[in-house]
Amino acid sequence: MNRTRVRVLHVVENMDDQAVESWLLRILGEAKESFPEYHWTFYSTLGKSGRGDARAQELGADVIHSPFPLADTGRFLRALRATMSRGRFDVLHAHHDIVSAVYLLASLGTGIKRRVVHIHNTAMHLPMEAGLRRRLFSEPMRQICLHLADVRAGISRDALRSMLRGRTPRPGKDVVVYYGIDTARFRAPRISRERTRAEIGVGQEATIMLFAGRMIEYKNPLFLVEMLALMEESMPDLHAVFAGVGFEQVSVQKRAEELGVAEKIRILGWRDDLPELMLASDLLVWPGQEEPKEGLGLGIVEAQAAGLPILMSRSVPDDAIVIPELVSVMPLADGARAWAASASAILSSLHMSRIEALWRADASPFSLRAGTANVMALYEPL
Repeated sequence: MNRTRVRVLHVVENMDDQAVESWLLRILGEAKESFPEYHWTFYSTLGKSGRGDARAQELGADVIHSPFPLADTGRFLRALRATMSRGRFDVLHAHHDIVSAVYLLASLGTGIKRRVVHIHNTAMHLPMEAGLRRRLFSEPMRQICLHLADVRAGISRDALRSMLRGRTPRPGKDVVVYYGIDTARFRAPRISRERTRAEIGVGQEATIMLFAGRMIEYKNPLFLVEMLALMEESMPDLHAVFAGVGFEQVSVQKRAEELGVAEKIRILGWRDDLPELMLASDLLVWPGQEEPKEGLGLGIVEAQAAGLPILMSRSVPDDAIVIPELVSVMPLADGARAWAASASAILSSLHMSRIEALWRADASPFSLRAGTANVMALYEPL
């Protein structure tokens, strides 16, 4: 039996199916067998249970919920510091961009030997309203991350550059560590393409354009409704499927009714079957706002593993394109009519087999094996 030697504390929002936390659970599952000498603990800054708590515990990790909100900074810091001291952690792995400065400060003098800041976004902003306080605190906190972290790991080259802001990356200190995706669900989906379509109420011969992501203004789901309205006359069996939650759900429904395409949309809300939805779809449309860029755009990588053609804006770093033959990039400024024409052309074209696409995704830096090895390499000096 292997003895636990290295204790890692991951500071996250909470284990509730967000992209970061879901990725960490995938890595934990892979690392459990290949890196048994590491013990993981998740510290939830939201202080409430998440859907992933039970899964983390099944995999042998501990889950701790902060007794105080981050906004109550003094008591939050003292509680986190006490947890660090009691837990005798070796590694702090913080996942909140420049907000990680708070966790770095809490770790001083607690015996933690290695501090990792993971950068998941390109916008280095604090979670407070825009204004003087935000401007005053953002830069000092970025500097704390630069000076106190042993490693700064970006999920893309753009994300890392956003933290460094012109500083030359230091080998071994400033690195890119991509998310690892689990391709098992694309290889052996839980249910068939036919059953997935039946369950969401779309015919077997219909054409599906999929929107996958938060239903918020930044992700721009309304743009797909505009495209659908321009395409539906020439493609009467075309449907738009929205998988995600957010305030724009109501706006999408209302706009679809105004344009007379309400019967051609499906708003599914939160889903845990994105692999199956991607395998049942014909095109992923990703019309996100282009400034600031996304940290990575994990859905783009997953769609390529599914062999699903993609039409996307310039909101996603180039790192996410691992199968160029499947990805078409258009400026959002070209407008819905040009996007609709491109979507029609893509849908009428032949594409590589899904078997080949899956093989190429597995051979990429985004494979679960590569992703796990790259995360664990952050702790290797211990």
